[in-house]
Amino acid sequence: MALQIQKIENVFALKGRFHSNQVFEIRNFFQQKLKSETTVTVSIAGLDDLDLSAALMFQQLKDDAYKMNKVFTVFSAGNEKVLGPFLMLDEPVLLAS
Repeated sequence: MALQIQKIENVFALKGRFHSNQVFEIRNFFQQKLKSETTVTVSIAGLDDLDLSAALMFQQLKDDAYKMNKVFTVFSAGNEKVLGPFLMLDEPVLLAS
């Protein structure tokens, strides 16, 4: 399934597959959201697949938000299909809840 982003009650819910060919566009989308909002929350519970470049993008967005004195949160709601790439990172990016 193609990647979809839907905003539901101040949470950006991602559904489908998220891979390296989409990272540039999605990073720009969330960077714009960080410029206009103090808190950005992303649910990846609906993703079927995610690669390392996408996990690295989330890590970079979290770091960017910290530098801007803002909050960028990603949570999986227990979606084990997307945990692998996050386990390869040296620092925690993902909330399990």
